[in-house]
Amino acid sequence: MSAGCSSGSSTSSPATSTTALPDGVLERPNAKDLTDAQRTAFVGALRKLQTTPYPGDATISWYGQFVREHSQAFSCDVARGPVGAVHNSPLFLPWHREFLVRLENALQQVSGDPSLRIPYWDWTDPASTAAVFSPDLMGGEGDPAQDYAVTDGPFAKGTYTIDAFDPPVVQQGTGVEQPFIVRRFGTFNGQAISLPTESDVSDALAVAGYDVGPWDANADSHHSFRNNLEGWRDALPPDCSNGWQNVSQVEGSPHTMHNVVHLWTGGMWKDEAGVTHSGSMVPNASPADPVFFLHHANVDRIWSIWQSEHPDQTFPASAAGFTPQTLMWPWLDRSIASVETTESLGYVYPSAD
Repeated sequence: MSAGCSSGSSTSSPATSTTALPDGVLERPNAKDLTDAQRTAFVGALRKLQTTPYPGDATISWYGQFVREHSQAFSCDVARGPVGAVHNSPLFLPWHREFLVRLENALQQVSGDPSLRIPYWDWTDPASTAAVFSPDLMGGEGDPAQDYAVTDGPFAKGTYTIDAFDPPVVQQGTGVEQPFIVRRFGTFNGQAISLPTESDVSDALAVAGYDVGPWDANADSHHSFRNNLEGWRDALPPDCSNGWQNVSQVEGSPHTMHNVVHLWTGGMWKDEAGVTHSGSMVPNASPADPVFFLHHANVDRIWSIWQSEHPDQTFPASAAGFTPQTLMWPWLDRSIASVETTESLGYVYPSAD
């Protein structure tokens, strides 16, 4: 993709830009810079979306439809061999950019507030992480005495009920999903893991090319910015034996970047009986935890920085059969090229003064 708005080269949380923006274009703020009014408006809109029936199916919430779409994106029916329709795919970045825009539009619609924007979580900044998991935004880590259920904040157990899940055949691999948010910070399968660092982000931004063959989780992360940011290293071939793409890594290979943030937030572990448990950010239905969208806003922000630093790099003319004119599944009304710049979609990210 070519350059959109310039977000500067800093990967930490820069001060809000004072540059005049076109009408209708607003900044997505760092979570730590939210005003009380912005925080209240964002949380209130999310809660309303979670309690409003989806216009196309009254059996699920509008928010639940977003969870369901992300889960269905792992179906082998919409994949192109080892290249997924959304993940381990050149579409990873443009698809999630559009996904966030659609959530943002829905939040604006239910709230009546066209100024509402999704905040981003800068994982490299402890102050941003603390703000994200504060009691008045996303709530904190789960309670060990309650299977790591989140018990504080506006999305606590008993307040927010999850209504969209992965199919049972998928849950067999990641643990049964619960109707409440589960978080266990910093551990995955008994191993301590850490959030990405500024150095990790700088290394990703230094990658010159958008993507390279084989266009999947095995694209060379030294030459594929997309795969570097997505976070695959030493991936095994995808397993489609149950009809859903399951991509894993060679044992002992570290998870990085986008991928490790999901695992750091959710965690996966076995109890004394040997039963597998996973946090809500681990399964395919990971948007069930609203922190998903703050996480992906940061992924999108890093992509926008990369675009400004590599303006000659565009989506490949053909990548696993995808072209800039490809209409993205499942909406089929938005091409890859149409999400090339954030400003054209109504938002930018703060840049350093």
